[in-house]
Amino acid sequence: ALELARKELPDLVFLDIMMPEMDGFEVCQKLKADPETAEIPIIFLTSKTDTDGIVHGFELGAADYVTRPFNRVELLARMRTHLALKKSRDRVIELERRNSILAMITTANHEINQPLTVIKGNLFLLKESFDPKDLTAEQKKILTKIENGVEKIQDILIKFRNAEKIRFEQYSSDTQMVVFEEDEAKKNQTS
Repeated sequence: ALELARKELPDLVFLDIMMPEMDGFEVCQKLKADPETAEIPIIFLTSKTDTDGIVHGFELGAADYVTRPFNRVELLARMRTHLALKKSRDRVIELERRNSILAMITTANHEINQPLTVIKGNLFLLKESFDPKDLTAEQKKILTKIENGVEKIQDILIKFRNAEKIRFEQYSSDTQMVVFEEDEAKKNQTS
């Protein structure tokens, strides 16, 4: 069950306290100790009604405790409540993740834009200081590459600044990449 929980990451776990080999308290403790399964809500479903057992279950991280015999309607209501809470918590975490990325992009945009402006200005001054006839083909090619690089960086910064949607794509087996999707109306205004 522990391996399955780690592999499948269920939205909710119903757990009995009295089980053979490993009791529910130990299973709960192991699920809560594992970062992969720690946030899964656990509802103890048991005939054990002593206060110490109930308190111990909550101390281990259980989200709820339902005693047997249980009322089916009440159990379903508690299940729906904990699923809704988990969904809300997951949404808050996702929003915080996105907001952190947007804050980081805003900061990076500002930090990159300042030296980029210096590079662009100095490149303009450098080009103005030469007579184009005095430059070799290789020098003209290098100046064009620098201009294209600056423009590419500016386009990337505009794309980040105008991002309407952020999604995550798998970049490698253990790394995700943030993909910024620009609103088409904004994209056409900046083009």
